[in-house]
Amino acid sequence: MKSSQRSNHTLFGPKQPEDFGRWANVLLMDPTEIVKAAPTIVKSAVAAGAAIPFTSIGKRMLGPAADEVAEMWRDKVKLYRYEKQLGCLKKAEEMGRRAGFVPSPVPPKVLFPLLKGASFEEDDDLHSMWAALLANASSPSSADKVRPGYIALLRQLASDEAALLNWLYRDHVRQTEEKPRTQAYWYEKQLTQAYIELFKDMEGRNFNDLAASIFALEAAFLIERHAVEVDGQVMNKMNLTVRGWFFVEACTAPAVAS
Repeated sequence: MKSSQRSNHTLFGPKQPEDFGRWANVLLMDPTEIVKAAPTIVKSAVAAGAAIPFTSIGKRMLGPAADEVAEMWRDKVKLYRYEKQLGCLKKAEEMGRRAGFVPSPVPPKVLFPLLKGASFEEDDDLHSMWAALLANASSPSSADKVRPGYIALLRQLASDEAALLNWLYRDHVRQTEEKPRTQAYWYEKQLTQAYIELFKDMEGRNFNDLAASIFALEAAFLIERHAVEVDGQVMNKMNLTVRGWFFVEACTAPAVAS
């Protein structure tokens, strides 16, 4: 996922514990095997959890919650999500480094649900959005823009919905730069063309997927449609809501420092 305003990068830079490979193997087990292997897993988890490789910047980002995060990663139920959570932190730290700010502790009300959401995310672009949300939440200048409700919104997004929403954000920027003080909008035909271009290399995508994406974004009040008359025909045009704009902005990596 690319943005004309901000860049996508990755967080944290610690070396991984020696037992990390054993943790990764949990991902390949079925639930029965996980239960059977629980004693070994827990033993590895305690050793790895005790050596969670937080850098000084990572500790500043987590603040007083650093010990609680380490304890959370020791929990056997959450072992298989460790890699995704740590990856999110690594990305967020790198985003903060490139933006040139010293991170502040993220409030637990935002931090823990955010890490939980990131731990379930398999799509790389959506995972980077989780990292960007964390980086912005730790930024002294943009922390207040990260609302707790954004976590639920991001958790509900499918990969094609996220891709379409980010395209709308980028094109909104383009339109308003070309014609300042004008409302950016798109007709259904334009959205169809954008969707086809976004997923031209993916088989199985069809207009039903586009319709489902649009309905989902509308239901979340991230976009809205208006019926307008054009040359005697009633057509639908759509635009980002204010909520949609602020949500994507919060899920976009902070601008790289010049």
